[in-house]
Amino acid sequence: MHFGIFDWVEASDSLSPAQVYEHKLQLAAAADRAGLHAIFLAEHQGTPLSIDASPSVLLSAIFQRTQRLRAGALTWCLPWYDPYRFYNEICMLDQLSGGRLEVGVGRGVSPIESAIFGLTRIEQSRERYRETLDVFFAACRSPLLDFTGRHHEYRGVELHNRPVQRPYPPLWFPSSNRDSIAFTARHGYHTALMAKTADSRALFSEYRELWERHKDDAGRHNGHVAQPFLAKTQHLVIADNGAEAERLGVQAYEWWRAHINHLTRREGRPATLTLDPFSDDSVQRLIAGTPQTVAERLQEVIDATGLTYLLCIVSFGNLAPQTAMRSLELFAAEVMPQLRP
Repeated sequence: MHFGIFDWVEASDSLSPAQVYEHKLQLAAAADRAGLHAIFLAEHQGTPLSIDASPSVLLSAIFQRTQRLRAGALTWCLPWYDPYRFYNEICMLDQLSGGRLEVGVGRGVSPIESAIFGLTRIEQSRERYRETLDVFFAACRSPLLDFTGRHHEYRGVELHNRPVQRPYPPLWFPSSNRDSIAFTARHGYHTALMAKTADSRALFSEYRELWERHKDDAGRHNGHVAQPFLAKTQHLVIADNGAEAERLGVQAYEWWRAHINHLTRREGRPATLTLDPFSDDSVQRLIAGTPQTVAERLQEVIDATGLTYLLCIVSFGNLAPQTAMRSLELFAAEVMPQLRP
């Protein structure tokens, strides 16, 4: 069982962007001291859900504040990047971290955000995602980049940087349906679900079956990783007073829900996700309470889903930084030791 943090880096009505970034840096440093495995940041554009429009910048600062903690983006939205620059950013981050980088890749979940970059059709973003990843793999194989694709062409470009982790850092791909599970399992990507608890076990079981079948295939993208992580995100608020934890958690969840639905609401579209803090039908539930209560409920989630990696969301919505830090402190000291695979 591994434990990490996931953070959207949401905009705040009471903190400046600089104060939000400082809070996330302090959260990462606390996770490092507590012995968590990694922290992952989202990337979004044009929405209060995230003011982390350039994850590499904040990750670079995180690596300077930590010693052992791994860190990465879930995900870098590859269609929004020039492939050559993306390769160099990954090399620089892995070198700066001493080989602690985790690399989440995706095409971007929101068509509204992709339109900012001139991508108006899903097939456009798919093509650019695949081509950017192909360029990345080609660059990792050779000191000269030669590549001809539909959108990019490179001829004899010299590469004077390499990742510390060879052939490249571990790859993550978030999943939410059977189609993406099939892709991630065949290639051995670490995966993270934002899905109903009831749906997660079937998805993880399918992943395990496909991974076992294809784990010795040649050409797997994450073939250098011996055992992939099966992760699930989980909103958490932990306090010494259970009623207060629940009150703060529900309030913060409402702010987060408004943020995650901001773009679709602005466009006059219905919300596409079922989001309720305590409903079994919600793709993202809230667990709030005392350390003992939270430990018991988290163990139920672990048993029900079969996850091997818990991605804790302890800072979200309008939750005060000190409340998030206290949640992390109590999780590490009193909850984490009780949880078992």
